[in-house]
Amino acid sequence: MQTNKSKTASSKLLKSINQQRVLRLIFTEGPITRVELAEKTGLTQQTITNIVNRLLQDDVLQELNPVASNGGRKPVPLMVKSENLYAIGVEIAVRYVRGTLMDFRRRPVKEIVVDVPVYNNDEHPVLYIRQVVDELLGHVTHRNQLKGIGCSIQGLVDSKRGVVIYSPGLRWRQFPLQERLEAAYGLPVYLENDANLLALVENLNGRLADSPNNLTIKLDYGIGGAIVANGQLLAGMRHVAGEFGHYKAFDGEDARQCHCGAKGCLTTFASSSGLKRNGGYTPEELKQALEADEPEAVRLFGKVEAAVGRAIGNVITILNPNHVLLTGKMIDVLGEWLIPALNRRIMETVPESCREVELVYLPRTPDESSSAVGLVMNHFFDVPLDKFSI
Repeated sequence: MQTNKSKTASSKLLKSINQQRVLRLIFTEGPITRVELAEKTGLTQQTITNIVNRLLQDDVLQELNPVASNGGRKPVPLMVKSENLYAIGVEIAVRYVRGTLMDFRRRPVKEIVVDVPVYNNDEHPVLYIRQVVDELLGHVTHRNQLKGIGCSIQGLVDSKRGVVIYSPGLRWRQFPLQERLEAAYGLPVYLENDANLLALVENLNGRLADSPNNLTIKLDYGIGGAIVANGQLLAGMRHVAGEFGHYKAFDGEDARQCHCGAKGCLTTFASSSGLKRNGGYTPEELKQALEADEPEAVRLFGKVEAAVGRAIGNVITILNPNHVLLTGKMIDVLGEWLIPALNRRIMETVPESCREVELVYLPRTPDESSSAVGLVMNHFFDVPLDKFSI
């Protein structure tokens, strides 16, 4: 039996859910009239009027010119004032921090990139983040129009708790980044692993928009991955699902020590950092050596390609996805060699029942600070149905 206090809490949450449903519908389908909102949501006309009035008072919506009608008062279309809403996206990488200030029409206002020689301790990345955010704040005219800060992070992230579980390159382990930044700026802060964030963006309106089951694999300074099944991102029990870089791909003398504590991980040769540390080449140097047909480079490339191909083939066999999306610096630089070779190897090794899978790639790794702005937008228009129960 509900107490008066619990009834009040449920009523407030239901009110919030209804408002978010209306706001998201206006954002995704606007211009849209009050009558259309009532029809699409099933809410009463009075409830729609109350919600719209609150949003107009908060200066989130705008009314357009009335449109023709068959009689009576002309309906007034509504739109979200996207040009007056802003977010900051921050990409926190091992060698740089990039920040972008953008409005909700996804028009960039200012971008800042700060190169990082090395992070000396777990506080050091925060100093770079704050340097970038502080400079971007100088380009915000009205602070109340800034709706949050989104962060894309190279490492394992618990996005619900706002904690970086582990990022060796950033020297973070169980680091409460969300708490730190919210305390500093008084704004909502959202975190996501870089591969997961890329997968979310590409599944929303990118190369994977029509793919209900897919993998995203990022071969970069490290190697990250994301799994989408039936349109939902799989995080796993400890938020580490999709850690493709720690697939055991090498043995014998090639089973080098990995930062995870094991040996033979894919990242020890197939990431840009592992390629340099254990193979002696940067991706750019390996490309030049392949163009010169140097035997050692050809041998090393063959080893890396075979390992990546076998790993992807085995995961395809287990998960049976529609698509596999490849991105990251290794694809940026070596894609013209890797993609055809991987296509051949995968089709030769996976069962016939899995050969309808399509390998796609991004010729240039996206700007993840812009993607992180989308993280703020998604939360701003989110409908918190998972929090509601009676």
